[in-house]
Amino acid sequence: MRTILGLCLTAGAALLLLGCGASGAGGREVNITQTDDGCTPTSVEATAGEKLNLKVKNETGDIYEIEGIDGAKLEEVIVPEGRTRSIGYNVPDSGGTTKLKCYVPGGASTIIEVNAGEGPTGDVGAGEPTAQSEALVADSTVVVLLDEYTVEPGRASLESGNIEFEAVNGGKEIHELYVLKVREGGYDVVGEIENIAGGDSGKMTLALDAGEYQLACLIVPGEADSTVDHFKKGMHTDFVVE
Repeated sequence: MRTILGLCLTAGAALLLLGCGASGAGGREVNITQTDDGCTPTSVEATAGEKLNLKVKNETGDIYEIEGIDGAKLEEVIVPEGRTRSIGYNVPDSGGTTKLKCYVPGGASTIIEVNAGEGPTGDVGAGEPTAQSEALVADSTVVVLLDEYTVEPGRASLESGNIEFEAVNGGKEIHELYVLKVREGGYDVVGEIENIAGGDSGKMTLALDAGEYQLACLIVPGEADSTVDHFKKGMHTDFVVE
């Protein structure tokens, strides 16, 4: 998958909190703590094919998120402030090191490495839309050009409805496009296109209500071979839905 979580996040608050299908049933328990400074631990030792039950505790006053990156098959899970979520994660049968990103959009980010011996670390490339995103008929389209380190939409505003975002990576580094809904004190993730290699592109269609949004790249050091935080380098811009 590794590209568009799309409308998994538009099915309502209940689905958001359940983490788009993540399950915490069974498996060895691994405790992960989310604080204002990031997440601990930063590495987890496992065995190939092992099922882990990630007990993710948010000790902050903000919404935290955790998801697999660089090929790790863990869809995005939102952990509200002061809450704990149980999330099932299956370590690949092939072993190797997989990565989980634990973060506040535009804020603290931590890469957690799950180490299970030798093996591939996952592939990176242009993405394919999820079934939820493909099912929507777009009312309008906006092309968003990504580069080092800018996000430039063809239009700064559109009317509410089903909006198709086409992200085109004109740079050399791997980038991603997040659509973030602005809220008091932070952002909520509405949809994302991940791991777009230089010269590639990806699309997603999101049902957006009127409001203020940000288009951003949230790649952090240790993700997609990056050594810098793309958001902090300036990869974000305002976007208005009227």
